[in-house]
Amino acid sequence: MRSLSLGLLASVATFAACGPPEDDGTPGDPTAGKAIYTTYCAACHQHDGTGVTPGGLRMGADYTAADGPLTQSDAELLAIINNGATGNIGTMPPWRGTLSAKKQRDVLAYIRASFVPPSNEETDQ
Repeated sequence: MRSLSLGLLASVATFAACGPPEDDGTPGDPTAGKAIYTTYCAACHQHDGTGVTPGGLRMGADYTAADGPLTQSDAELLAIINNGATGNIGTMPPWRGTLSAKKQRDVLAYIRASFVPPSNEETDQ
């Protein structure tokens, strides 16, 4: 009975960990997010957000591209950070269990503040 209870408890904990990060409505802190990005994200997405290494190898999505990930909503990006993603350049690991919901919001705030895609709007000159 004890092993069944422990197994059920582990299953519930695993299921709960797969859900979206809790959002208490607190905005992310880009200053705190910079340290998180440097530690967990820059190896693939690079310090300039392009996802391309100095040697020309694409390692992650390009946050500076006009049609890049920053066109998605915060909820969509937080789901990707939390659950990971697989795309045409490989797999990003899920950060749930490693980064709290607050740290995920902080890193998203840093990404949004730091890597601004070019505007699609034409300006009059």
